[in-house]
Amino acid sequence: MLLLCSFSWAQRQNIHGKVINDFTKEPVAFASIYWKRAGVGTTSDSAGNFIIKLSQHLEDTLVVAYVGFADAYKAIRNDRKDTSAVELILRDLKLAHTVEVRSKFNKGLRWWKFIVANKAKNNPYKYKNYAYELYNKMELDINNVSRKYFTDKKLLKPFAFLLDNIDSVSDHKPFLPIYMTEALSDYYYSTDPHKVREEIKAAKTDGMKNESVLQFIGGMNQKINVYENFTNAMGKEFISPLSDVGDKYYNYKGADTQYISGQRYLHLLFTPKREGENTFSGDCWIHGGNWGIYKINLNISATANINYVNRLSIVQEFALQTDSSWMFAKDKTVIDFAPFGKEKLSFIARRTSTYKDVRVNDPSIDQKLAANAQKEEVVVSETARDKDKQFWEDQRHEELSANEKKVYKMMDTIKTIPAFIKYTKALTFIFDGHKKLGKIEIGPWYKWISGNQLERLRMRFDLGTTEDFSKYLRLHGYIAYGFMDNAFKGRADITYKLPNDKGVTLFASYTHDLDNGRTRYNDEDITTDNIFSQLIRRPGIPQKFLGVDEIKLAVTKEWKTKFSVQPFITRSEYRTYTPLPSTSSLFSFSTQSNIVSSELGLRLRYAPGEKTFSRHRKDVKLKSNLPVFEVRAAWAVHDLFQSDYQYLRLNANITHTTRIPRWGKVSYMVYGGKIITDEALPFMLLEMHPGNEIYYYNKQSFNLMNRFEYVSDRFAGINLEHNFEKKLLNLLPFMRKSNMRQFWNFKSVWGDLTDQSRAVNRIEYYNEYRLRSLRGGFYTEVGTGFENIFKLLRIDFVWRSAPLRNIPAGLNPNLFKSNTNDFGVFGSVHLQF
Repeated sequence: MLLLCSFSWAQRQNIHGKVINDFTKEPVAFASIYWKRAGVGTTSDSAGNFIIKLSQHLEDTLVVAYVGFADAYKAIRNDRKDTSAVELILRDLKLAHTVEVRSKFNKGLRWWKFIVANKAKNNPYKYKNYAYELYNKMELDINNVSRKYFTDKKLLKPFAFLLDNIDSVSDHKPFLPIYMTEALSDYYYSTDPHKVREEIKAAKTDGMKNESVLQFIGGMNQKINVYENFTNAMGKEFISPLSDVGDKYYNYKGADTQYISGQRYLHLLFTPKREGENTFSGDCWIHGGNWGIYKINLNISATANINYVNRLSIVQEFALQTDSSWMFAKDKTVIDFAPFGKEKLSFIARRTSTYKDVRVNDPSIDQKLAANAQKEEVVVSETARDKDKQFWEDQRHEELSANEKKVYKMMDTIKTIPAFIKYTKALTFIFDGHKKLGKIEIGPWYKWISGNQLERLRMRFDLGTTEDFSKYLRLHGYIAYGFMDNAFKGRADITYKLPNDKGVTLFASYTHDLDNGRTRYNDEDITTDNIFSQLIRRPGIPQKFLGVDEIKLAVTKEWKTKFSVQPFITRSEYRTYTPLPSTSSLFSFSTQSNIVSSELGLRLRYAPGEKTFSRHRKDVKLKSNLPVFEVRAAWAVHDLFQSDYQYLRLNANITHTTRIPRWGKVSYMVYGGKIITDEALPFMLLEMHPGNEIYYYNKQSFNLMNRFEYVSDRFAGINLEHNFEKKLLNLLPFMRKSNMRQFWNFKSVWGDLTDQSRAVNRIEYYNEYRLRSLRGGFYTEVGTGFENIFKLLRIDFVWRSAPLRNIPAGLNPNLFKSNTNDFGVFGSVHLQF
């Protein structure tokens, strides 16, 4: 916090000033200000302003004190001539000791009970519906900026002009504002049924080219409701100090009482009872009559389990309505991202939301919400980005500060600097893997060179078009060459999105390559043809490949409800390589010369609440907390494009990620399928249960199962993972300050195979590589482990169970036993908060 004082030396009677939180830049109401020697003092008002008489001593020290912060001191001489502002820096205290209550009667705990008892009537979400005009402002600053960064570092010297924009208000830790966006929208909400609609009518997003980003700069899914028992911040669950079980997690202390606009307000302080839990420290002001929250300040606990965040503060203000109810007035969230450690260069993100023209229980709101295609919808006006400077000066809810005005000017300047353009392209190439060259791009670089036992050395080169070529059409292809098999491979694909956001995508591709570890139906799998894959292979397991020649045509239509339909047609021809059974040994009839399958299919998907971040290469799906349903049917037809087989393939799955209050996050996938046919099918047309042959843990695969180890034509399974974060680790006092999190998982699949398909695939017959059937039994893996080790690493300990079943009489059971270990340790990297 800092205290800014302007002096009225003409009168030589009073000092006028304002108390401001240096982190959030919000005024601090009812802080204590006093002279250390003279002993006289005052408090700041609800806007943070104060007036204090000059000390009678020639030299004295002005002190500002507020709960949760260290006192700040500023020596002042009474004969001072200048009238410049005086600043005092207040640093955070460890609040756990300041709010400890030892008396039998706890006034703060009694106040908390009254708040909980009156939550239902004071919670703004209680209304049947409400609407308001919402103004959102986001700013990104670089914190702990040193002038040496720009004068001593050669790479940063081209940006030395930015020094003129360093904040001059604070000399403790100067910051540099670098980016800012604004949005103005009409927001509509109903409780039953739950519906939300946001119409963004103006957006100021200089430098942001991707239009799909606009849906994320409004107010949807970004509000924290302190009246709820649990709330989410940075994807982590926090226990609200106003929770029904708050007394189990917080210490409460009743402080002072103040009058604001003639209304009596009580000051309640709260701090965590224990270290290591996701809780807040802070204070709130409570209406003395109806026990509603007027203003609340939340700061995450210093030992909260959240990565790369040095500080996080949330300020919420509520307005008292004429009917004694409460409604949103202002929200502010400030996050200090410190990826390089404390006291190092960090980034501060500030988000401010203000509310005007509030309406509640208005029938016209329901009429607006009736236009929703799904429960939560964001609509961006076509003219949202066309508003001029005068529009913003007239319509924004609060005037921009001096620093905020500098940001827009600086953003226009920095984009023209050659060094900025050069560095941006270099970083994009390193982390994204692609390099843009006007209308085309090359990459990813990590696939340029790789190796495997079939090709030995493999080289690959990709070429694709960029947005500069077309916003709607993308052409892509690659060519690869293996130096051991002396064979060229490649792929070409075309993607076309119909203009005007119609939700229709056309796709066509031709592939002539190895399968490279890709799982069936998934074109987005990480394949093994990359520079890193051979470094982490499990020893003693030979790589297995299929050669694939595939033509695919698909049309996808997605509605705003997030229901999509994809009819498709594929023609696939397969070849096998050692150690898999030879291609000819898998033929179903004597005149067969190839393994060719042509399928007509339909894929249905429903993902309620899902948001799509559109990129030129592919769309990124951001799932909601609701289940995602998917059904797929494919019919193979004899003699269709020379197809050798006829069958009906049916698959279905449900995926879902949700939170269990106080017990972390649960993710699961339930799936099943069946292939209906009277024919014997080779293993590549069956369900090949996904295995993993590297030490890098794969959440979607069985990590102790080899690739092609088990195949089925009817199956059902479940993947379940429960991450209870630090719930159990916090039971150990020495682990409460640790960042590690704990989880357990369970994967199991039941499967079986017809006698015809078992015979044609030589199932379980001894040869160089034995394919297996589950024979009506279960394959199961159980695991546990720790993640967030050094904020990055995850270790999984996995056990497998694959009991032998239905072994034919007279055969040695050892012939059916796998040589795979029943226990394994795997690692992976996860960047998360």
